[in-house]
Formats: sequence, C-alpha cells, structure tokens
Amino acid sequence: GIEWLRQLSARKENLPSLNLAMCDALTQAEIGTVLELAIVNTINATVPDAEVVTIVSQVEVSAQDRAFGRPTKPIGPFYSPEEAEEARRTFDDWVMVEDAGRGYRRVVPSPKPVKVFAASSIPHIFETACVVIAGGGGGIPVVRRDDGTFELVDAVIDKDRTACLLANAIGATHFFLLTGVPHVSVDFGRPDQRAVLDADVEEMKVWAAQGQFPAGSMGPKVAACIDFAEQTGGTAVITDAQHIAGALEGCEGTHVRATRVKASSATS
Repeated sequence: GIEWLRQLSARKENLPSLNLAMCDALTQAEIGTVLELAIVNTINATVPDAEVVTIVSQVEVSAQDRAFGRPTKPIGPFYSPEEAEEARRTFDDWVMVEDAGRGYRRVVPSPKPVKVFAASSIPHIFETACVVIAGGGGGIPVVRRDDGTFELVDAVIDKDRTACLLANAIGATHFFLLTGVPHVSVDFGRPDQRAVLDADVEEMKVWAAQGQFPAGSMGPKVAACIDFAEQTGGTAVITDAQHIAGALEGCEGTHVRATRVKASSATS
C-alpha cells in the first residue's frame, strides 16, 4: 500500500507509475533486504559468515478466483470518511471500506495462492544457507494464460496462506505465524475475552464460522494454521516475536493441532 502511494506521488511529476503487482515485487525485495541484514548482523557473532538468502517469489493464483470480484485485503493508510470519498472520486476503481472503527482503507483482491515458484529449490539452498526468506508479502501474483504462459495480475496475496503453501511444499516440521499479540483470543475486546492456547482444527473451524476471526486480521492466520495442521498432521502456532521461545516450549502462543486435545483450549 505504501509503495502504491509512492507511485501516485510520482504521477505528479509525470513519471510512469508501476502497477500493484510490481509494487508487490518492490516491497518484497525491500523488506527482504532489511530482514536479511538484520538477521546476518544478529547471528554473525556466533555464526561468522552466515548465509542468508532472499528469494523474490512469484506465486501463481487462479484467474477464476472469486476474490477478483470481491476485494477484501486492506492496503495503505487509514482515511477519514471525507478523504475516502475524495479517493473514490479520484480513483474510480478503488474500493474503500470501513475498518474496525479506525477509519476507511482501500481493499484489493486477495486470491488464494496455488503454487510458489522455486519452492522446490529452497531445500537445496538450505545446504549452504542458514536462513531463506521467501514469499514475502504473499509473493508477486501471476495467473496462467490459456497458452500456458504467465502474466502479472494486480492483487495482494495473503502472506499467511502463502507461508502455509510454502511450508507444505518444503516439508516444514514447524509452522509459526507471527503477529502483534502473543496468542489468539475468542470474544476479543469483550469482558468475557478468552485466550486460545491449545485447540484442534475442528474447534478453530467452529469459532471461525461464528465470525470470531475477522478476515482483515486474525482470519487468514487461523485459516493457514488449519490448512497446515490438516495437510501435515502437525502443529501450527500463532504468537508474537517476543514469545517464540515460550511457544516452542508450549507455554505461550496458540497451538492448532490436527487432532482433538485433551484439555480445554480456551482460558480466561
């Protein structure tokens, strides 16, 4: 979203702007560069000459995905009602929606990822690299033409779904999704809010059907965890960066398992 605003600013100088797909590519490379440098600098003291590799990933989506007719992915800043109306008049293809009482945001199509290009190469890269960064921001969306070739398409793929697809493709044994809270909660923001620390996929599906996990926030993360647990029989975890160690030990984070757990999953 921020990269797209840069493109709009460039128009004022009569510079050609890039489409949303190319903004995905720029964003992926920028964030990958920052992460790569931070990781190298962090582990260099104990692992000298550590290799960290960033892959700018193209991700296939279906041209028939219904998401192209129902944009839901918020991008860019929040707007007041007046600013949102002005944006609609200026850009007649923009769809603006109210976002959780915090203002209005532009939403764009968020099709489901089908294939992460170069995923099969990642296990081989791990033979020399300590860390591989891939699928950033959900990846660069492409659709397959009738002749078998591919073309860029304007969309923003949900990064959590891409991460799940990538984890399955490389045979990952652990799947962590990091967010801004240490665990998922049901009845979030209400007096009876409860933390979900351990649940199976069926429990998570019931809560999802009740609307407990909004599409613009926790919903995609829960959906990705359900997919990973169902497809691999393993456990997916949602937590924040500060609680990764505790989540590894099972004392923090939301653990989503393929089979039913013995203890109650929601705690006050």
